[in-house]
Amino acid sequence: MAWGMSKTRAIQLCGGVFAVLSLVLLFTPHLVPTVFDLESAVSTEIIAKRAGILFAGLTYLTLSTASHPQNATKDRIEQAIALLLMGLAILGAVEWMNGRLGLGVWLAIGIEILLVGLLLTAREERQGQ
Repeated sequence: MAWGMSKTRAIQLCGGVFAVLSLVLLFTPHLVPTVFDLESAVSTEIIAKRAGILFAGLTYLTLSTASHPQNATKDRIEQAIALLLMGLAILGAVEWMNGRLGLGVWLAIGIEILLVGLLLTAREERQGQ
């Protein structure tokens, strides 16, 4: 059990993390190479900004649907977010094992796994909550 966290709160937390990521990637794209121990280049910053736009869309999706009643569509959104986060964690770990990323990637991997755990263990709200 995720400390009694509701599915609504878990998805709102994901949306908050996505919002922070979006802002960081859009306005400080040079931070990505620093944290992940990558060689900085214009291409890295362009890709970071593009990822920032993707996270902006995910922010909107998660925060705008978090308070909707639980239904099949909301379940699929939550599952898709969990899949996305797990995929990012796995990719980060593989790239680290191949020596392409520095230890900083483990901060991202840890947060991604934590969020997946919260999404998978969050309790469903009762009607009227």
